[in-house]
Amino acid sequence: MSKTKPLVVENLTIHYYTVDGVIKAVRDVSFDVERGEAVCLVGESGSGKSTIGLAIAGILPENARIINGKILVDGINILELSERELEKIRGREVSMIFQDPAASFNPLFTVGQLLSDIIRYKLGIEDKEELRKRVIEALKIVALPDPERIFNSYPHELSGGMLQRVAIAAALLTNPKIFIADEPTTMLDVTLQFQILNLLQAIRRKFNIAILFITHNLGVAAMICDRIIVIYAGTIVEIGPTNDILRNPLHPYTKKLIESIPRTSAKISRLKYLAGSLHDLREIPRGCIFRPRCDEAFEMCEIETPKLIEIKPRHHVACHKYRVK
Repeated sequence: MSKTKPLVVENLTIHYYTVDGVIKAVRDVSFDVERGEAVCLVGESGSGKSTIGLAIAGILPENARIINGKILVDGINILELSERELEKIRGREVSMIFQDPAASFNPLFTVGQLLSDIIRYKLGIEDKEELRKRVIEALKIVALPDPERIFNSYPHELSGGMLQRVAIAAALLTNPKIFIADEPTTMLDVTLQFQILNLLQAIRRKFNIAILFITHNLGVAAMICDRIIVIYAGTIVEIGPTNDILRNPLHPYTKKLIESIPRTSAKISRLKYLAGSLHDLREIPRGCIFRPRCDEAFEMCEIETPKLIEIKPRHHVACHKYRVK
């Protein structure tokens, strides 16, 4: 078996070109995902985490440009591929599901037609019986009741939770090496969130697939991920094993995210929140970009951008206070 990691991202930098200027959405981001591992990208809206997912899936919008870096899928840098070569990887080696499953499906076609088209286009299979067999099997894998009925149903006839399961089934049809989930439980109630997260865990174990899970919710990350990557304003500020980060967060931003999680076990008079907002990414300031919102900032934070350093095995943080100890 190949020891090549299914996903390695190196020094990834992405800009968006808009009428109001260049938005430096992602800056010098590096990480990897092992086979069978679930890694979470966590951060506020606008932090760049979804942009990273879209870049890996090869579906960035037209006004986005990858300025620097590599995205290695099973050892192949997809940024060096032609559009025709990339098409063989997009949706096949790398699959992605999104927050709103309804937006992923054409309402004029049945689930069976939609999923059959994916197999036909990506795997070149034309036999109708074989297509039906594969789709039904995929619907069974995601634990949908009465897959025969689902096969003949239109998207509007299914609930949000069922549609998200169909989206997961669609993503698994080509047996991908990397599965990207971008806020897949945000639009679901708590019970359905739990079910979808359990389903993803079961799929990961069954197929030994690498999962990149994108979320703003550390509580969700705690349920599914082996490691957490904390993104702030387009850059990584902390990365480490899930238990380490939740029990001993190192970066002031991570600490504030954890403090903001509502807890039913403790009586509080006022919910804590992270004051301020993300910096305008058209102009990157000198020093630490989190400094204006940080309670622990000091002189060096205004002068130099902190780099990721390893504090203990596999746990890295980008914060000057650890450099001066």
